[in-house]
Amino acid sequence: MATYSKKGLIALIALMLVTALVVTGCGGGKQPAGSDSEETYEIHYGTWASDGEAAYEGMEKFKEIVEEESDGRIVVHLYPADQLGKTDEQVEQVSLGTIQMMSSGWFGLDEMEYLSLPYLMKGPDNWRELLGSDIGDAWNQELIDERGIRFLGLLPRSPRVLTADRPINTPEDMDGLKIRVPERDYYVETFKAFGARPTPMSFGEVYTALQTGVVNGQENPIETIYSAGFHEVQDYIILIDYMTKPAFVLINNEFYEGLPADLQEIVTKAHLEGEKYAQELLNQQQEEYLAKMKEAGVEAIRPDLQPFIDATESVRENLGTKVWGKELYEKIKAIGQKDL
Repeated sequence: MATYSKKGLIALIALMLVTALVVTGCGGGKQPAGSDSEETYEIHYGTWASDGEAAYEGMEKFKEIVEEESDGRIVVHLYPADQLGKTDEQVEQVSLGTIQMMSSGWFGLDEMEYLSLPYLMKGPDNWRELLGSDIGDAWNQELIDERGIRFLGLLPRSPRVLTADRPINTPEDMDGLKIRVPERDYYVETFKAFGARPTPMSFGEVYTALQTGVVNGQENPIETIYSAGFHEVQDYIILIDYMTKPAFVLINNEFYEGLPADLQEIVTKAHLEGEKYAQELLNQQQEEYLAKMKEAGVEAIRPDLQPFIDATESVRENLGTKVWGKELYEKIKAIGQKDL
């Protein structure tokens, strides 16, 4: 059973009350449209992303397309900024069918989570090719069988980069620096390999930790760095692009399979169009946010990436082999390193 935060529990109870009123007598996620019309459905869709972020804009595009092309037979409700609780809580809600969809950087399946190993995947097209392959299909079936959740697709985030209170051009320049990282082993092992002192802490503590010098730097996508204001308390942004980690879009499998075939097609198509829209917007936002941070006095450094790639080879090999086994790791690496 999931343990919910206070914020998540309050939001979940409220959502359950609303859902109960809507679907009483007509099954989860759907409601009668009247005797002379077709049955209608509701999608409650949660996310970590906030209004204005490219990923959330992609979700809004999804909502627009679904509601328009279904002629109102599907109504989509969006819940940004973790309104429904933390990521693991939302995964559990999708699994239970309390909500129908969510997007997050955590998939609930280690085999997919570890595609985020440093420099393993060159870009979002590599993710798409892998997840559309037999390997991805097998993982999706495992997710359906074990948790009742279907992988629907991706929403883009920009590559993860580094900010610091001093210039960094090589991994050696990170020697001994305290760098805030999320509490996942591949983040910790990556920055150990760079020679830094990785310091896990919650996201909400990062700004103050940078401001007071508790840590020397942190890593995140450019859009997150800008929206969180980290450039206000850091002097350098180092574009090491060490991880390409999109958000996963999940849908309750029972809900999806319970949709008529034409509505399944609309939902799938709308997600793909929303993803494309979000990717185009993100490409534009990356340049805009970087320019604004430079205007604010931050110096951008584009180092030679090869020393960083070489420094993390053992992290990819060790953790990749541990999660997938040697043979599958080599297949994944081959797809991840394609020029697409």
